[in-house]
Amino acid sequence: MRGLYLMSSNAMARRGLNLFAARGVTSIELALALAVTAVVGAVGFSAYRTHLVRAEIARSVAAADAAQRKVERAFERDGEPPPDGRSAGLSSARPDVTSDYVDSLEIVDGRIDLRFGAAANPAIAGRTLSLTPFETATQEIVWVCGNRIPGPGLQPLGFANGSRRAVQVLTNIPPRYLPSNCR
Repeated sequence: MRGLYLMSSNAMARRGLNLFAARGVTSIELALALAVTAVVGAVGFSAYRTHLVRAEIARSVAAADAAQRKVERAFERDGEPPPDGRSAGLSSARPDVTSDYVDSLEIVDGRIDLRFGAAANPAIAGRTLSLTPFETATQEIVWVCGNRIPGPGLQPLGFANGSRRAVQVLTNIPPRYLPSNCR
């Protein structure tokens, strides 16, 4: 075979032709590595921020549990949803919610509206999340959070006896920040 010349690795090393010699990193490769790192970092930061906001909302909804129980007791006592917080047994001075993020808690015909204050993440500060009571055919109370669609057979609280009814209000919080039980 003419033109085909094979050299051993020792012969290549003697001539300075090392195939495994270390080579440097080009500026294009370095820029590409930095760009990929920046994209991964931005996605990670966004996911972490979303997680923090969801946690604030979840803690606030859990803190509203006492107000939910007061609405339920008022409904059982009076046979209709309470028109306001005072009728439900809430104090008028400060809302009965133990969350640093909630600025105000209002009750409107049994529905609980949580308004997030300045201590909340800026993504939700000044926005409102509603907890709406629904009833089953056996007058069991089921709470629906935010934009969640009520399940089959659920009617607004007060429907069964024809009294004032709780009206579900959709939240103005972006869906990506809502916990799964509120979407």
